[in-house]
Amino acid sequence: MIILITNDDGFGSKGIKLLKEIARNFASEIWIVAPDTDRSGAARSLDYPVKQSIGINQHSEREFSVSGTPADCVIIALNKVMNKKPDLILSGVNIGSNVGDDICYSGTIGAVMEGAARSIPSIALSQVYHDKIDWHNTKVFAPKVIAKLVKVGWPKNIVMSVNFPATEKVKGVEFAEQGEYNIDGDLTFTENSNGSFSLNWSREHSGSGSVNKIKEGFITITPVKLDFTDYDTLNAMKNSCADEFSSIAD
Repeated sequence: MIILITNDDGFGSKGIKLLKEIARNFASEIWIVAPDTDRSGAARSLDYPVKQSIGINQHSEREFSVSGTPADCVIIALNKVMNKKPDLILSGVNIGSNVGDDICYSGTIGAVMEGAARSIPSIALSQVYHDKIDWHNTKVFAPKVIAKLVKVGWPKNIVMSVNFPATEKVKGVEFAEQGEYNIDGDLTFTENSNGSFSLNWSREHSGSGSVNKIKEGFITITPVKLDFTDYDTLNAMKNSCADEFSSIAD
């Protein structure tokens, strides 16, 4: 397989180095195209329509850092850097979980969405941590999970988000919805001496779906679709609200 690796924690992250080791189990070629700095929280945003230029720095034959977002990196990799289309895109390994509404903010997820938009199978991998990150569960289980996913396959417009728990014992693998966090408190702002603000989000790391399953010690696999449309609500509104809105354009 030809594999493209990216992330949102940056080219020098330990997670991307680990993912390169993992990819060696499957790949005939490994390409790395990743942000030159930490771009966590970039989601699927793009720098290239705003910036006059984006820098590309080549570190080896197939390793590049880019002064852009994770999504920029995938676009640049596919259209500028690589001389052939990859069979698989891997994003991560992210430092921290991507469950609940993390998925909306995550550059790790944003990168694989760019891949899926181009019909390339794409997997995001994230390692949960508490005080200090331990990559053990990713090292042991990620090769097996990736191999199984590639074997069974999935629709082209879907990305796979895989989260590895921080628990010492892994209980198994759960296919789970992204879930929701139980929100405890609000954002608090502390003004610093220089006039800037420090922010603290008091959020309890428990909830439904994958949020709770990783806390219980399960590896979670969540299919995430590119199309955000809620079709149940859309169809209900077509049936019940069409007359209400029909006169607007008259």
